This record gives sequence, structure tokens and C-alpha cells, in this order.
Amino acid sequence: MRNHSYIIHRVVVIACMAMALTSCADLFDMDDAIVPREMTLETHAVTLMLGDSCVIKPTFTPDSLSNNVVYWMSMDPEIASFVSGDTLVGLSIGTTKALAISVTDYNQIDTCAVEVIDRWQLPDEDFPHETIVYANVLIHGQPPTDDDIIAAFYEGEVRGIGQIFEMRGHSVMRIRIAGDFVDDDELDQQSVAFRCFRRSHHELLTFPQWIFFDGESHGTPSEPLQLQIP
Repeated sequence: MRNHSYIIHRVVVIACMAMALTSCADLFDMDDAIVPREMTLETHAVTLMLGDSCVIKPTFTPDSLSNNVVYWMSMDPEIASFVSGDTLVGLSIGTTKALAISVTDYNQIDTCAVEVIDRWQLPDEDFPHETIVYANVLIHGQPPTDDDIIAAFYEGEVRGIGQIFEMRGHSVMRIRIAGDFVDDDELDQQSVAFRCFRRSHHELLTFPQWIFFDGESHGTPSEPLQLQIP
């Protein structure tokens, strides 16, 4: 909510709600509409990569076809904006909130925290050293899907993206992590963090395991390092 207070935004929401009520009058008879006792969003936090989109779904109590119209609003449309109904698109890096307001009762409001991150890609710069990780990756007890991106972060940026390959009948992930020279003093080494972006879930996760960038191999194809998110 850059340069705006929540109160000002609430006024804008209510004003927009009035217009929404007028525009929706042809959809159903407002006098006969069932006013929801509760309207909540199925998720209250989403992460999008730049340019990606997601659909945010509301649920109603009671469940009735006459009260499922929702007015959507982004608190910062420069970061994320609703382009079609409940479809939210990430437009620039940052955080904002998405608001859902029930058309039949604008006091029924729920919000979803939205984070838009840059797309993960390897840097163009050439680095003289690399650390290689062979890993068995599990996310909530399941192997990653094609929509899951596993990346290694070193010195605050993506330095490696995982690739799956088959090794003697089982899948192993290899992550080649690029970096500068490190000496033998472990105190001068920096840690490497591993994160997973689940595109189909619009979720950003961090693995509890980490390593030092030391120019060595961690794990082998036959005895891989365990990268697991419980």
C-alpha cells in the first residue's frame, strides 16, 4: 500500500463496491439474494513469479449460487493486478494484498497476501569455481513435479538450478552452483540455501538443509544428499 493508508483504501473499496452493486443488479434480484454469513478465501498467501498468474477462489457459508459474486481489488495494481475476474497477474517485484468483497454484503471481506518475485535464471557472468550437489529431493514426502523449480542461492542470487536425471533406475537431482574462489578457511566461506518454487501451488518454500560453497561435490549419484521439506 505505497503512499496510502489502509483507511483511504477502505474508502476506495467501499466506493467501488457501490459501483459493483449497480453493475451487478442485472445478474440477480438483490432483495432475493442470500447474504453470506461468511466469505473466506481458499488461500491467504500466494507467490507469483514475474508475469505469472493465478486464480484466487472464495468460499461461502451458506453455499448458495445466489451469493457467489465477488468484487476483486489489488491494493497495489502496479505489483499485481486482476486482469479478468479472479485472475491475478504479477506485474512487478514486491508485495501487496488482494481483496475480495462479497457483492451481497460488502462487510464480508477477506484478503490474500501477494508476493511477486523475479524469475529464476542463472546469471550471465562466468564464475571460476563451482560446487556440485547430487540430491534426493522430497517436498512434503513427495518427489518434485515438472512444475517445481529447485534453485540454489549463493550471495543473494540464483547460482544453480536443479536438473533431474535417471541413475540406475532412480531419479537424482544435480545442482551445479557457480561461485568465486574460496580459500581453505571455513570462516570465509558463505552458505548456500536451497529453495523451491511450486508454480502450480503459487508457493515459495525454503529447504532446512544448506551447505557451504567450497568448490567440492556434496553427495554422489549413488549416495545423494537429502534435501527434504517436511
